[in-house]
Amino acid sequence: MHFIKFSKATKTGLYACLFCFSLPLSADTKVLVPIEDLSEPTPAAQIQARAQQQTQQQTQQQNANTELFMLLESLQQEVASIRGQMEELTFKLRRMEQNQKDRYMDLDRRIADLNAKTAVLATPKPLATPTVEPSTPVETTQPKVEVPVVDPAQQQADYKAAFNLIRSKEYKQAVDALQMFVANYPNGALTGNAYYWLGEVYMVERQTELAIDQFSKVISQFPEHRKVPDAMYKAGRAWVKLGDTVKGQRLLDRVIELYPDSSSARLARELK
Repeated sequence: MHFIKFSKATKTGLYACLFCFSLPLSADTKVLVPIEDLSEPTPAAQIQARAQQQTQQQTQQQNANTELFMLLESLQQEVASIRGQMEELTFKLRRMEQNQKDRYMDLDRRIADLNAKTAVLATPKPLATPTVEPSTPVETTQPKVEVPVVDPAQQQADYKAAFNLIRSKEYKQAVDALQMFVANYPNGALTGNAYYWLGEVYMVERQTELAIDQFSKVISQFPEHRKVPDAMYKAGRAWVKLGDTVKGQRLLDRVIELYPDSSSARLARELK
């Protein structure tokens, strides 16, 4: 192998050429690479982010609407269930009140029948007196007074017929029947009951003043009658209904004072 020997000058030139090649290119020959600024999003990225945000909001709103709808449906079902229970309880309460009233009226009818039968048994039968021919004729100048004979069985039948009209809610016919009854039997065993039920019918017909008049007749004309506490209580309520609380409270106080253990007294205490 042969080695080429260079002179010192030649070596110096070679070094100079290598140095020139190692220098950077000029500004005219540089290739500019664009640098993307990643600190701020691009318009496309902003639009995409805004669309994603709107989609998320719509999804959340739909979920909220769904939950609200389900809650509303649940509340409506609960309200419907409660309404059904209230209607059922109202129906049962009305039926219980009607049954209680029917029992009360039936009890009153039975007691009235018992009183009528007792009156029949207590009626003294006329004794047969022997006819004695007077030795001398006696002239009588006093007119004969005819006392109407009351048939207890007929009285009981008339009262029962009037009472049945009340039970069937034929109030106008019941008023006529009861008025005829008290006219035909002014001192009968059932007349106090008839006046009381006249007052009850007038209360139902919203004729409060007429009702008070009938209850007052029970109190004044039949002071020992078992209907007196009820008549006092009903008359007191009627006066309060008319706006005269003084008379109403006075009657309620009388019920409580005179008949403290009666059901009418208990109702009067609740009304005060």
